[in-house]
Amino acid sequence: MRFAKFVLHRKNVQSQLLNNSKILDNVERQCVAAAGGDDRISVYRNPPGVTDRGNVVVTAPMGLEQRHGTLSRILGSVKL
Repeated sequence: MRFAKFVLHRKNVQSQLLNNSKILDNVERQCVAAAGGDDRISVYRNPPGVTDRGNVVVTAPMGLEQRHGTLSRILGSVKL
């Protein structure tokens, strides 16, 4: 078995992926759904113009993460 090597052009990734509102909307929807309405889990995005790239942020209390792996579970459920 051979492994593939991916080389990403940073400027293209930043402009085409990290600032793509359709992708970010999709990721945000998936994270909110994976949080399952748990009030202890927060999902939010930085407003446009705050950073040079878009992001979706998921936060959970440390105890919840340690007991249930909440953030890992949510991240593992996101599909692009």
